[in-house]
Amino acid sequence: MRIRLGLVCLALQLSLASLAQPRYELRGAWIATAFGIDFPKTTDPEKQKAELEAIFKDLKAKKFNAVFFQVRVRADALYESPFEPYHEYVAGKGKSPNYDVAQFAIDLARKYGLEFHAWFNTLILRGKEASELAEQNPSLWKTHPDWIDARARNNPKIKDAFLNPAKPEVRAYVARVVCDFARRYDIDGIQLDDYLRYPDRSAFDEDFPDDEEFKRFNPKALPKDEWRRENINQLVKMIYDSLRLIKPFVKFGVTPVGVYRKVDDEPAMESVVEVYQDSREWTRRKICDYLAPQIYFHVGATTDDERKAKKFNPDFEKLVADWAKNKNFRHLYVGIGTYKPAVKAEWRKQIEICRKFGAEGFIFYPYSSIADLPEMFSDYALIPPMKWKSVVSPPKPEPQSATRRDGKVEIKWKKPKEARWVNVYQESHSRHVPIRQNVFEESALLDAKSGERFYLTAIDRYGNESLFSDPIVAP
Repeated sequence: MRIRLGLVCLALQLSLASLAQPRYELRGAWIATAFGIDFPKTTDPEKQKAELEAIFKDLKAKKFNAVFFQVRVRADALYESPFEPYHEYVAGKGKSPNYDVAQFAIDLARKYGLEFHAWFNTLILRGKEASELAEQNPSLWKTHPDWIDARARNNPKIKDAFLNPAKPEVRAYVARVVCDFARRYDIDGIQLDDYLRYPDRSAFDEDFPDDEEFKRFNPKALPKDEWRRENINQLVKMIYDSLRLIKPFVKFGVTPVGVYRKVDDEPAMESVVEVYQDSREWTRRKICDYLAPQIYFHVGATTDDERKAKKFNPDFEKLVADWAKNKNFRHLYVGIGTYKPAVKAEWRKQIEICRKFGAEGFIFYPYSSIADLPEMFSDYALIPPMKWKSVVSPPKPEPQSATRRDGKVEIKWKKPKEARWVNVYQESHSRHVPIRQNVFEESALLDAKSGERFYLTAIDRYGNESLFSDPIVAP
């Protein structure tokens, strides 16, 4: 009786464990190419390609479904931009590589069934002396120094500088850079980094120098703090509206500073007040599809050691709860900072907190901080569809054949033109969890016994899933 009861309890635990993993959940990683954080530490293109492929392959093995690949760093790029030079970590200072890094990464994302989101830093650039001369395009320090914070122009040794978002030509330029990429590359999403803001006061004591623009470009006579927030709002809206015209299926989001307003007594930079980043206004106005706040903190209060080092920790759980109740019917993908040892030690707990408060997913920063973790998820999860973009499901795939070769079964199908991906389900496994996720091609090689039945679904660019296909039976 005791053994039977134990088996029942074990079965219940396994059942509950399977229910704990949502069917829909974005699982992403930021691949930080800036200054070689995740980018291969070599300028040899073949070694770069091999190391980049290892990253994508590992993320797929860990059951991730999306990558956020940094394509623009400090007004320099990892693709063939008509406007800006290549980032120096690709081929060396001032040089261009012999291949398009971003296109190679996009091809890898297709190969391994991962959504590809192009991640842009927007308003930040290198300081004047840190800026590099390049072969193909001069830096903004050469072409438009008047767009750059005057304090940085007067302090050429400063490491980073910011563009002035009050200038209409600056907003137009940033939007043009982003939209040029969206037009030319087959991507799933565009993401803007937390540098979509004004600089904080860590570098300069005096206020941001925008008095002239405040007088000239303030037709509604807003107070300066509201006016600055509106400048950022206008840039977000410009990019969102442009993307809807260019490729309406492209998912557009931003990764704001993790503290909008303080949720406890711990010292923290409040983004809406201190850097004029009113990210919740973007979801209220419906000018973005998701927010991925960088909640790079651990659960609980600041420890004594952290307090002595003046590294304060707003509570992760309180912050997630705060963001979750202010989603405004858009998706929330929580940014998890596993580069911090305390966060990495509790990453599973942080995921459960994200699920508890109804976040649609999470993104780890950076990839290198999770590279050494073993299998992270036991099953695939589907990327949540964005129903405000489209609610129309694509047609189902058409099974073509099933043949046995080399001990495996190769199944083939015809993918509908409306589909981005195909998922493969195995009847003996689950009708809710695919055994192959986001297959871009029109075939798959499977381990299968004779008589095993498989079903296919199509996923469109918005995340909508079709009905099941007719079964494919293994010979």
